[in-house]
Amino acid sequence: MLPSRAIIAVMLVPAMLTLSACGMMRGAPKDTPVPVENTYQKQVSAEAQTACAAANRALLGDGYLTEMAGAEKVKGRKAYRTEGDRNTIVEMTVICLPDPNGGSTLYANGLRSTYELKKSATPASIGVSVIGSVSLPIGQNVDSMVKTSDETITDRGFYQKLFNAVEAVLNAMHQEPGESKTRKDAAPADKQP
Repeated sequence: MLPSRAIIAVMLVPAMLTLSACGMMRGAPKDTPVPVENTYQKQVSAEAQTACAAANRALLGDGYLTEMAGAEKVKGRKAYRTEGDRNTIVEMTVICLPDPNGGSTLYANGLRSTYELKKSATPASIGVSVIGSVSLPIGQNVDSMVKTSDETITDRGFYQKLFNAVEAVLNAMHQEPGESKTRKDAAPADKQP
């Protein structure tokens, strides 16, 4: 029979090896940079206030009701009926922050809320103190919208369309006054080939 110290040593060696192996397992290094471009952010060359004004115009152009919540934050809201008695509301928030090296970064987040129409009938009651109360089938129907779900929009294409629209507005804002998008007006109309 092994002495008690030998038994303890035999049991501790595998435990220590297991624990040391856990310490060797590593994730990504701590100095790994966060990717600059992702689903919810976009760098632009414009200043933060100009970028937010462009985001406001892009949302307005897509049918959102917007409000500027400061010079560097835009909130937009758009409602539509999806199917039957179901309505969807998309709430967009765009925050524009200046970058230290010039330009700015837009951070966008969309929240999709779904509401369904719920109908409930309330019967009419008549109460007489001697007899008691009597419920009649005559009543009123009450319709109310009930929130059934909330979710952050994660579709990369959704945000890419928004960022493309913002860049198009920024390009239009930087055009020279009177500069035409097409060159049809370059040749006089009275000259024919």
